[in-house]
Amino acid sequence: MPNIKNMALQGLYRLGVPAILRRLSAPENSMTVLAYHAVTDDPAYALPGIRVTPRLFAQQIAHLVQHYTVVDLADALEQHAQGRPLPPRAVAITFDDGYLDNYTDAFGVLKAHRACATIFATVDPVLDGGRFWVSWLYEVLLSERPAPALIDEVFGVRPEAGTEAAFNAISGVLNYCPSAEREVLLDRFAERLDPGATPPRMLNVAQMREMQAGGIRFGSHTLSHPILANIDHEERQLELRRSRARLIEALDRDVPLIAYPNGRAIPRNFDASVMADCRAAGYRAAVTSRRGPVTSGADAFAIPRMGVSQMGGIARFAVTLERFRAAARRSGKNGAGA
Repeated sequence: MPNIKNMALQGLYRLGVPAILRRLSAPENSMTVLAYHAVTDDPAYALPGIRVTPRLFAQQIAHLVQHYTVVDLADALEQHAQGRPLPPRAVAITFDDGYLDNYTDAFGVLKAHRACATIFATVDPVLDGGRFWVSWLYEVLLSERPAPALIDEVFGVRPEAGTEAAFNAISGVLNYCPSAEREVLLDRFAERLDPGATPPRMLNVAQMREMQAGGIRFGSHTLSHPILANIDHEERQLELRRSRARLIEALDRDVPLIAYPNGRAIPRNFDASVMADCRAAGYRAAVTSRRGPVTSGADAFAIPRMGVSQMGGIARFAVTLERFRAAARRSGKNGAGA
């Protein structure tokens, strides 16, 4: 974020603008769904855009509990679908991927504030203990600094300098691969680079069960984190149905929700056929990486969210929440859904 914008947000926050805006009501059937990923001080395995420090996370959750109504996402979406009013200033907390830090660094904060949340787990690495290719790739690139020639040899791209540029270039290839082909490329890269073992980064079943007992729900983030709109129908069915079945078996709970993998940088990470397949696979709703509040008329299989990162600190967080509520007010006046 440019410094001038950061300074402007800090100024608005210090002037109490979010507090003033909180006094304004939003449509009673609206809410904001937050999208977290990693909660950690360790920059090794998560890009800055999907990382929040534990200290900032604690500030954010305290802010939510003090000024908003934290709701369970599945329950709130059911109320929303039935047209029943949600609590004032309703906010739902979600996490994507299923990082171990959701247990070690976020769960205690949520428990201390009695705040519920939903974690969308990438099922195969979480339940099987294998590598989650997204975090593994970033961690290896950051620690090993591979030569551009090696990246080009394995993945067929020659990125600009820097870890993030390399990650974006390689993931731009891997996001569009069938899962089997993606694993072959990653194995080839690991053989050539020989980075050694990386630390565990994902949740396990025992931790998930403990979190579940403490008020955390789990949803699917597919088996292997593909772009669902860009894989064939058979593989998509496997990703949707098998991930849900495995979570139900592991946690002995229904899994009504799914989060579509990959963010706003992907032009089309879901479409009407993906939404229909999710419904047919037994899900009752799906959340996206599209930005916006949930308002009347929102499609249950295209729920927008507000992405959260450490950039901009508590000021950006507080101001953005009120920007989303302002969008809900505008939507209510126009009589249109999000």
